Amino acid sequence: MYKYKYKRSALFFALASTGLISLMPGVVLAQTTAASSSATDQPASTKSGKSTHVEQLSKIQVIARELTLTRIPMHAAFSESVIGPSAIRFASPMLDVQSLLERTPSINVRTPAANGVRTNITFRAFSSGQFSETFDGVPINDPFNGGTTNSASTRNNIPLTLNDIDSVNIYRGINNPAVTSYNSLGGTIAFEPRDPSATANAQATLGGGSFSTWFYGLTANTGDIGGVRSLFSIDHNSSSGWQANSGNRNTNLYYAGVLPYDEGDGEVYAYAIYNQNKGFTPHTIPLPLIQQYGYNYGWPLDWTNSYNKDHGGTYILGDRMRVNHLLSFNARVYARNVDYNRVSYANPNFIQSATQPYFIPNTPGNSSFWLPNPSYDPAAAFGSDLAGNAYHTYLYSTQQYGFMPHFTLNLPDNQVKFGADWSHTKLHSAEYWYGANPMPLVTGYNNAWDEHDERSLGSVFAQDTIRLFGGAVHVTPGLKYMYERTADFDNVGFFYPISGTVSDSEHYTSPTLGINWRPVRHVSLYAAWGKTAKFPGIAAFYDNVGLTNGAGQPIVEPLHVTPEYVRDLEAGVRYEAHGFEGAFNVYRENFANTFISVTDPTTQVTTTSNGGSSRYEGIELDLQDSMDTPLGAFSVFGNISQNKAFFTSDFTVAGAAGTAAIAGQSVVAGQPLAGVPQHLANLGIGWKWKTWRASVNEHYAGSQYVNEYNAGIPTAETIPSYAVMNFTLRDTLHIGQGMLKDVKLALHVDNVLDRHYYTFGYGDTTYSGTPFVRAIYEEPRAYFGSATIDF
Repeated sequence: MYKYKYKRSALFFALASTGLISLMPGVVLAQTTAASSSATDQPASTKSGKSTHVEQLSKIQVIARELTLTRIPMHAAFSESVIGPSAIRFASPMLDVQSLLERTPSINVRTPAANGVRTNITFRAFSSGQFSETFDGVPINDPFNGGTTNSASTRNNIPLTLNDIDSVNIYRGINNPAVTSYNSLGGTIAFEPRDPSATANAQATLGGGSFSTWFYGLTANTGDIGGVRSLFSIDHNSSSGWQANSGNRNTNLYYAGVLPYDEGDGEVYAYAIYNQNKGFTPHTIPLPLIQQYGYNYGWPLDWTNSYNKDHGGTYILGDRMRVNHLLSFNARVYARNVDYNRVSYANPNFIQSATQPYFIPNTPGNSSFWLPNPSYDPAAAFGSDLAGNAYHTYLYSTQQYGFMPHFTLNLPDNQVKFGADWSHTKLHSAEYWYGANPMPLVTGYNNAWDEHDERSLGSVFAQDTIRLFGGAVHVTPGLKYMYERTADFDNVGFFYPISGTVSDSEHYTSPTLGINWRPVRHVSLYAAWGKTAKFPGIAAFYDNVGLTNGAGQPIVEPLHVTPEYVRDLEAGVRYEAHGFEGAFNVYRENFANTFISVTDPTTQVTTTSNGGSSRYEGIELDLQDSMDTPLGAFSVFGNISQNKAFFTSDFTVAGAAGTAAIAGQSVVAGQPLAGVPQHLANLGIGWKWKTWRASVNEHYAGSQYVNEYNAGIPTAETIPSYAVMNFTLRDTLHIGQGMLKDVKLALHVDNVLDRHYYTFGYGDTTYSGTPFVRAIYEEPRAYFGSATIDF
């Protein structure tokens, strides 16, 4: 019998008493996976443990769920896929959460260093910051610059590790607003958190391997103590890296807690992630130097180096409840912070010259460009301008607070979801130059800039999944309204002869529509349409303070950059029977007001402007199969995608000052975008026999164009295609004595065939003007071993 009384929730009433609940309606008590995101799929249980029905699984289905590295949601009205716990448990110590995503269609990742330092990702040809990423539904993209990792050159900001997540739902395209966040042009990547278990247990891992890598992990589940279940975990990894002079160490702390109440119909829950990372940046290297000195060549530290320190976290407190058979809610408050500090050095004796033909990273300015504002005189203080600008400090710090209430109505033929999100974030960013380290950090003296920014983001959505013709057809219309308000204040600095504030607000309404039709039991057809926008990043505000008017006076100019817009149309078919799953889809996304990042070759300041229009289109094929044989249980997956991205209009890139074009930097319609491999493919196999487990997977990426260093638009240079294979083997030894249960011994082999390849680069020229490509090479063949003890 269902209970119709209103269930009491202390946190819910506390939020309601503030008036926020009435202002911000929001999704579902039972946080189901993408495989059960439509009304045809009912969750086997809610997170609070209240069963809704018992799901009967065949032996093949059990094998698939235990072994599969990825899954295909068969009933969704949009293009989706899932990465399950098996892929996460079997991950190499060098694998970060972004690299994990490469197993699914249309995703390509560069990871040039241990622990995910300087990682970047493309998703259906969209770059980092043009799609959203969430943790338990909370957006983890940088509110000011869009990206999740390596955003705004915070090279070792690691918001998540594999220690923190249980699975990943990947939504491609502009899909249901119940899961999308800000910046969801190319799609949404939803990381699901690890939850505490109902019984007490513990696990300890120790391992090491190539590149002087050592790692350990400790996890403890408390079981039920006073009604509270808790999970505590620490994960640490240190490595010298495969590029010389790029050592790094990362420490991740994770907590998950659950307090069920009202006979399990509700629960208060908490998630906390704290991550600290320290190490050197792997820099791009001219390919001629790699050919001369070897695959792992890195700039000598006494030539140039960048040492990064970062710490930050994500903290969520929520209350989810099944109020009655009609209504459930999930209300969350959250906080996020980033504190990044980088000190760089370039030796004045090795800057680009006739005898040293290559530009080295962090090259100091060779002029008294500070005077008269700010007042620092590098030549007077250190004998020359080069010596006085040899060291550089970059600071980037954000603090974000938000509130996210979601609600679900389960009606006879409708599932209605509605909700909201609101957050406010403060940013302090600054850059300083000096001739020694540690250096003074004094605004008005040696700062290039010193800015304080604020951004408020808000959204409200409603989505309905309508069952028609006895459940054979599901129609999912949705509507999302998004709003942002940004203020950028800049102090006097090298780039700003005056101080001033630039502010702007934007809003946009994003409609979506999806339909799923099951004409026969094993087949589903779907189609989806939607449009959305991405608000300008903070770099769009940088060029508006200190512009010179016709009278030669510095002024503050209003913002002229407008949001990017995307319209998406896609259709597909899925098939499922006897452990086999397959999906095929085609898509087209028309893109307007493309953001172009321009670096002025004189000042090296990077600003954002609107370029022309572009089109992203492609096809995706995804296949899965599971089987039980005398040689063991197998799960196989494979996918292939073709992603075309090209400009559909002509335009010329303006200079960073907005007054002149950079010579020769023009785009013509039909020109491909850089950083987009046209073909991507994956193949993976999972195997289990008695106590043995193994997995092998290979990722292929076709060739891609690279951008010109300053203008941020494609050159004729390309990155060659590559394929890389990874392998894991594990055996479990059952001990069963006292507290000791099992010991798991694992071997990881990364890049089994020792491919030498790179995924990121750009065009450059030598001192004499000879063009070349500079790049960061990826991990060579590497071996890692580990032992995990279960208590």
